[in-house]
Amino acid sequence: MSAGGDLAARVAALLARAGVEAQPASMGEDAGAWPSGLAEPPDVAALYAAADGLALPDGTLLLPRGGVARATAWLIEERSLDWAPDLLIIGEREDLVIVLDLDVEGARAGGGVLEVPTDGLASFQRVARSVVGYLERRLGVAGAEAASPEVRAREAAARRDVPALAEALAEAMYPGAERQTAHAALTLGALLSERGDEAAMDAFARSVEARVAAATRGAAGSERLAAWRACEIAAREAGAEAIAAACAARARGGG
Repeated sequence: MSAGGDLAARVAALLARAGVEAQPASMGEDAGAWPSGLAEPPDVAALYAAADGLALPDGTLLLPRGGVARATAWLIEERSLDWAPDLLIIGEREDLVIVLDLDVEGARAGGGVLEVPTDGLASFQRVARSVVGYLERRLGVAGAEAASPEVRAREAAARRDVPALAEALAEAMYPGAERQTAHAALTLGALLSERGDEAAMDAFARSVEARVAAATRGAAGSERLAAWRACEIAAREAGAEAIAAACAARARGGG
């Protein structure tokens, strides 16, 4: 089934998977309320139309519709969290909280589904674009919706897959993923350097800027220098002396 298929069909396929335990959908006055003032995404509405919460074989739990606002409010108060009002707790797994970022203002790369460790509730890791897509990947559904660009970049870097890595890096990355972006872009630069492709310099520049963005206050200069030196080393190890020399010149010039 393609990721772009009918939502109701995709949800039905999820619920039919072995080991998935779903609560019957609530109707009428018994149906839980979605958090006030926030639009319910179509895929979430399709899920709750079919089941009022579910459990996956790997321990992933999706909260009942009426439990989303309560769980979010409780955790924010309990941990004194400074979360944006369009971040909603929709589930959990082991020591992770599963958060849906609606990104109403378009300030966080389009939002999506985040995994957040319970002992680091400001460390957001985006893993999927939608809740249905997230569940599809957890269940290993063939043809599942693509993961977040952060996940795809990491996986492509591990495979040394240049086209997939470039495609993932072309998308906006979630705030807080700067170090991950820097590593993926450095890997892309090294792979392009092996081919003698001058586009490696663009990838290396992306890596440098991501590292600088993640630097602590006052450390941007030293971080930029270290980042360009890392690019120089990567290019030299790839046998691309001209690209390595260009990186070294950037390091000397502070560019």
